[in-house]
Amino acid sequence: MIKPIKQKRCKSCKELFTPANTLMTVCGMACALDYGKAVARVKKAKAFKEYNEVTRKMKREANDKDKSFWMKKAQQKFNEYIRKRDEMKPCISCGTTKDVKFDAGHYVPCGRSAALRFNEFNCHKQCSSNCNVHLSGNLIEYRKALIALYGKEKVEWLECVHEMPNYRLDDYKQIYAMYAQKLKELNNDN
Repeated sequence: MIKPIKQKRCKSCKELFTPANTLMTVCGMACALDYGKAVARVKKAKAFKEYNEVTRKMKREANDKDKSFWMKKAQQKFNEYIRKRDEMKPCISCGTTKDVKFDAGHYVPCGRSAALRFNEFNCHKQCSSNCNVHLSGNLIEYRKALIALYGKEKVEWLECVHEMPNYRLDDYKQIYAMYAQKLKELNNDN
């Protein structure tokens, strides 16, 4: 005795239909095309997700051994710490307290003396659009403010030639961790 084929719900349009055989999942050719495209999109998205996960893992592993990556991360954390440290102070060069974007501006640029890249006396909060970018650091006013803060001897020491420390990968990781900790302590104090 042959059993009658039960009605099914179409996987594409969700309408009830009587399939010609038990393997049919869609009601017609139009729904088959739509359903096939939907299945392909899901498979592609899944493959893309897996690809992204593998790629991210490979990047993490590569970055963990990359000195320039950790130098940039350490610099970002240092700059974040400087902006937080000087949060309530005005721009060191022009004295503005306006609601503008602020940078961590180096008095002696990192390109001229990379040895002072992570020196806290050399870096202070500066308004981004005006002093740090358009006025190239507004160094005359920056120097006056540094002399008022630390004295002429300290500023002259900053302006001298400094021997570049030979930072290793572990050094950059330690600098990053140190400024992450300092930043955490500043955030807890507030």
